[in-house]
Amino acid sequence: MKNLNPLKFLNIKSFFMLLMLFVFTGSLFAQPPHGHGRRFERRSEEIHSRRVAFITLKVNLTSEEAQVFWPVYNEYNQKKDGLMQMQMFAESIETRIADMTDAEVLEFIEKEIVMMEKGAQLRREYHNRFLQILPVQKVALLYMAEKEFNRELFKEVRQRGPREHDLKKDDKRK
Repeated sequence: MKNLNPLKFLNIKSFFMLLMLFVFTGSLFAQPPHGHGRRFERRSEEIHSRRVAFITLKVNLTSEEAQVFWPVYNEYNQKKDGLMQMQMFAESIETRIADMTDAEVLEFIEKEIVMMEKGAQLRREYHNRFLQILPVQKVALLYMAEKEFNRELFKEVRQRGPREHDLKKDDKRK
């Protein structure tokens, strides 16, 4: 059997785009909007269930593989979401770049790079763990399935349009 390296197919630009996709996905659902806790929880559970079904099907996980894989994958997602929450918090306390000094802008950029590096380190760690659980071809299929699932999820969000609470926020800003 030919040993394929799934990362061989990614150039640097694609790698960072993939990394940002994971970052963005995590941040979409990292914190519920004020007053929407239960609806957020239901939506998060629904998305999680859909993700599990989608990836299980696309990767063609056996029941034995799934039993070992899903706890590790869920742990990875929790850590990734934790990173995204830290990044969102850091961004929420930042002011507009136009209002910052050069030193503050440099510090902001450095923090962003550190967060991206932590995300890449986390990805590498779990990539190695996935390879201990699944054949390399299935790990490659996992990465493709994640991208496809996220694309579909973004497409749904775009088609749904702005939500009611987002419109209320926009009205307050005017």
